[in-house]
Amino acid sequence: MEFHVFQCKIDRDYFIVTDEKHVDSVLNRNVCVTQGDELIKVGVYGEMGIERVAFDEGLAKRSIDSQGFYRFEAKSFDPVAERPLAMP
Repeated sequence: MEFHVFQCKIDRDYFIVTDEKHVDSVLNRNVCVTQGDELIKVGVYGEMGIERVAFDEGLAKRSIDSQGFYRFEAKSFDPVAERPLAMP
């Protein structure tokens, strides 16, 4: 399977994964958490296996089969907290 991966433009920690069969319907629906958010294409990727992929491929496949897409949050994109000014 080839996964089509998109990132939400406003809530950039959220990613949408779909397949060729569902990509048009995903682009025409609001699948991001924030209403009116747009999708930015990240790329198209083949299956990578459990040790190399950024999301659970099995869960993604089941979700795509049932609803046409898989949405996940990549917490690693959260900004790193800075030290408060009062600390040495």
